[in-house]
Amino acid sequence: MLRKLLRKAMGSPSPLRALALGSCRVHDPLLVAHALDQIEYLNSSIKTSTPIYLHDVHEMIQFLQLSAGTLSMPAEFAPFAFRGWLPTPQLALIARAECLVAEVCTDKHYEALGCTLNINEIHRQIVEPARESGHAWWSDAHRGQCAPIGVISDVEAALRRHGRLTRAHSGILREISLVTLSAAAIAESLGRLKKLVSCPILVMPHVAVRLEDGTPLAERAEHIGKVVEAAHQSGLTILDPHRFIDRDAQKCVLADGGRDLHHYATDYLPVVGLEIVRSLRTLRL
Repeated sequence: MLRKLLRKAMGSPSPLRALALGSCRVHDPLLVAHALDQIEYLNSSIKTSTPIYLHDVHEMIQFLQLSAGTLSMPAEFAPFAFRGWLPTPQLALIARAECLVAEVCTDKHYEALGCTLNINEIHRQIVEPARESGHAWWSDAHRGQCAPIGVISDVEAALRRHGRLTRAHSGILREISLVTLSAAAIAESLGRLKKLVSCPILVMPHVAVRLEDGTPLAERAEHIGKVVEAAHQSGLTILDPHRFIDRDAQKCVLADGGRDLHHYATDYLPVVGLEIVRSLRTLRL
């Protein structure tokens, strides 16, 4: 029934070939839209156990450059940028894309030794296995501060005990840097992203949310404002999830009755997929 409703709503044009760069908030809805024949989700051809989640626009630039073969990354650093993907050229994939979805869901840019890092993989590779010492190191790193050498040594010792310590771990522990990007900096990066593909780009920010007492999450609102402004400066179309969260209510749109501030409710994924597909078709008009 849902398939028929979506087809009726969208008509029956051939599915757009879309490449998605972002978090589960774009990959999961597009997987559903792909299953409903509303879009050809090109990411499904990348052989990984899970979609490649990217958050910072610099991660997206790095992914496209690696995929185009214009950038290389030492194999030992790849696990800090991607889960389950060793960077390999994906020229045919990029060339097939008729449109690109870029969900810029953070203005926090983590980097070390010339590589852009993924926050999820920093946790998976360092913070979680090192436990207490890993969290002590992260309490400084996520504030853009250098951890004391004693803390770094404790992390290295914990990783060594688990057989996890590599040269890459030691380098990142000492050299990680954090930059909180301004709207102008995000716009500059979106401009670089535009030059790496020949198809239209749809930009999405994180979701605007309210806390249980009804107040907006201020940090999230600030981030969304930056991304909206950056897209405007870059001349790119934006799809702000705020419009359907307002329309259908946070408790219906987000998981756990709206209390999960990061994930869509499973039964709402088809709606998000439809919203993205509609916006992508507008790009192609």
